[in-house]
Amino acid sequence: MALLESTSWVFSALLVVVPSILICLIVLWIVRKTISAAALRKHHDVAGYTFSIVGVLYSVILGFTVINVQERYNVAAETIHTEAAMMADLYRDAVYFDLPSRSAIRSSLRKYVQYVIQEEWDLQRKKIWSYDADTTLQNLWNSYEEVDFQNEKTRIWYEQTIAKLDRLMNARLAREFCSWEHLSSMMWSVLLCGGIITICFMFLFGLENLRMQMLMMTLLSGYLSFMLFLVFSMDHIFQWSPHLQPKAFQNALVLFDRLDEQNR
Repeated sequence: MALLESTSWVFSALLVVVPSILICLIVLWIVRKTISAAALRKHHDVAGYTFSIVGVLYSVILGFTVINVQERYNVAAETIHTEAAMMADLYRDAVYFDLPSRSAIRSSLRKYVQYVIQEEWDLQRKKIWSYDADTTLQNLWNSYEEVDFQNEKTRIWYEQTIAKLDRLMNARLAREFCSWEHLSSMMWSVLLCGGIITICFMFLFGLENLRMQMLMMTLLSGYLSFMLFLVFSMDHIFQWSPHLQPKAFQNALVLFDRLDEQNR
């Protein structure tokens, strides 16, 4: 599992797809050596009709599952971008506060971003909750307590900033929730059993050309195993490749440096 998580998605997919194909081909070869093609052809009519029904039902379930995990992947990516955008807005808006408050706010924002990139992201992949995050967030909130309301304009900016800070917290919580959401065990049972049943129907057909049947088995088992690998990868968006990366937070740090240069 650790090897699959640390490698590229191409290598991980090959480690899943190739053994699945080999197992199916070995079982097919054993079946054809045990049962003659003539005996299998006696059941082609019923097997073919049943196989078409099973194939349609499984393709519908698998298709909707892929759409579901893809939508959750997109929502998680959008949530991360929203969180990074809120931090960039807070860092920019801090210029309208007094110098001590501005320095404290921007320092807290930098520490928060660095914490997410350097520590929390890896902990999130391992599904480990860290109390250091609560301390970092509390320091960020505390940095807004000492803002000096020099005029009404500052008060307006402060109110807008607090609203963005709330949106930042909502985006952060949504990111945490996304890292814990997965398909249920019941759904995985349906997907795995459906894939096995679909492939097993190929053993009920007896083509005269065994090589052609092995080719069909290779295509079917390879495609189904790759689709299941895709579902599993997209369902574990922070663990498995292609997992989400903290690029949005890294870009936020670059933007912080730009804003600092502009305010000098």
